[in-house]
Amino acid sequence: MLSALLLSASKGLPAVLLYSALGLLSCGPGDNSQVVATSEPKPAKRPPAAKAPQRPAATPKAVCTLTNDTLAGQPFGAEPTVAELLRAGAKVSSRKPFANLHVAGQTDTILVLRHQGNQFEFYRTFEKDLLRLAIITNFRPSYGQRLRFTLTESARQNGGPCNQLRIRDTERANNVSATFTAGQPSVAHVQPYWD
Repeated sequence: MLSALLLSASKGLPAVLLYSALGLLSCGPGDNSQVVATSEPKPAKRPPAAKAPQRPAATPKAVCTLTNDTLAGQPFGAEPTVAELLRAGAKVSSRKPFANLHVAGQTDTILVLRHQGNQFEFYRTFEKDLLRLAIITNFRPSYGQRLRFTLTESARQNGGPCNQLRIRDTERANNVSATFTAGQPSVAHVQPYWD
């Protein structure tokens, strides 16, 4: 069969050889123009997904005022006492005599304590100590943590963040004011009512 093929192709043999030689030369290592490469189809490049627009942080209100008898009257929850503060390491900053306005001849004392950067002023009588003023700048002690919770909850009840928060009772006798920095209370003034 091979001989029959060669005899019939003898006339076209030189042409076949020429085409074969040219085909082999064109497929050499330096020329890839005739080589058709097949590869897996690559996924179409997609433009990067647009990021969802982020909602801007709520702009704090300049001043928020809230009337709440419980929060204004008990901003610490359990109010710190002179004895507790002294046990926790508070130092007496000053003692000033103060004439009792209701009992003639009785002299009481204004006692100022400092504890971890915080200041407490008590009106001290023979019977009891009444908190007159507290200025809190350090919220790490337990009383500060309770106050921070009260202030943060009050701001939430008021509808969002505030730069200044004022809490008072319905009679406007007890007042708490706080300054917020980055959404957290940074300074608080507690002024309970006292006569």
